[in-house]
Amino acid sequence: MADGDVVLNRNFEVDAEAGTRVELFAVESSSSPGGYYYRFQYYAPEEGEQILRYDNAHDSDVGPHHRHHADEVTGIEFEGLQDHVTRFRHEVTEINARR
Repeated sequence: MADGDVVLNRNFEVDAEAGTRVELFAVESSSSPGGYYYRFQYYAPEEGEQILRYDNAHDSDVGPHHRHHADEVTGIEFEGLQDHVTRFRHEVTEINARR
């Protein structure tokens, strides 16, 4: 793999009734924190609602890896792409169960 190689690009339905979806996207990037430029989002496109997002797309006071939820941005640990995806998907499952 090399810079610019897409290593993850998935978009799938979470809850058909609620119209929620997940997008997982990551590209190799030696200039990005953790070696990847990534964004993972759980959202309701028909409502224009972003429910949860993980990314490293901008500089922030909370650190290079961000968690966006309920209009709050917090820093999160990055211990590798696979662990990050697993953590995100687990959180999506928990949030979806409460919706």
